[in-house]
Amino acid sequence: MLKGMTKYHLLALLREPMNLVFGFALPFFFLFLGATGDEGAEVVSMVFIPMYMTIAIMVLCFTDSAMSHAYARQIKFLRLLRMTPIKPIKYIFSGILSRMGALCIFTVVFIGVATVLYDLNLARINLLLFIAVMVLIFAMFYVIGMFTANVLKGAKNSQSLVYVVFFALLIIGGNAAIQAHHLPEILQTLVRFLPPAQALFALQSAWMESSVPLWYIIGMVAYTAVFGLLSLKIFKFE
Repeated sequence: MLKGMTKYHLLALLREPMNLVFGFALPFFFLFLGATGDEGAEVVSMVFIPMYMTIAIMVLCFTDSAMSHAYARQIKFLRLLRMTPIKPIKYIFSGILSRMGALCIFTVVFIGVATVLYDLNLARINLLLFIAVMVLIFAMFYVIGMFTANVLKGAKNSQSLVYVVFFALLIIGGNAAIQAHHLPEILQTLVRFLPPAQALFALQSAWMESSVPLWYIIGMVAYTAVFGLLSLKIFKFE
């Protein structure tokens, strides 16, 4: 049953190829664009790779996974699943498994291309830590997306809410995280508690320093646990 649901989520992913283009092609575009400028390997390592990995994860979790769920609610497909042994936890877990495959392929190719373009030194990178942090970030945004797609009673309104939350996190939260050093100290502290900032700084630390401050891990685990439980509680087969 889990295998079948994973296959369903993969088909849902491939059904909307523009999500892959938006999430996976744009990072490569900006990576090649940066190669024609003055950015060096240090800037790419500190900014580009963590930032574009975070964006790719958010795209998969919101414009693909959450939107697909809201759409399945709207066309009443999920009513069929209610009559099967599928439980919300299996639905969510199989969705994470299916998207992780696509994300892993993107990660390998993206880092490989960045290494060739900018002559990055991967010998000092703790890839296991980097992958572990990436998986945690993915789980965090996935359950936030699932919560967003289920919190409203109306399925059509849920689609609009997914877009609003996605762009709010991406533009407001993400931009605030990147520009945090320009903000007053109290705002810097608040920004660092936002999910995009937690993800970006944790991934940046894993990539550049081969270590991640514990409070980033605790924060992301807390977000994942809270929104994961809320997603299960309000999951709608409609």
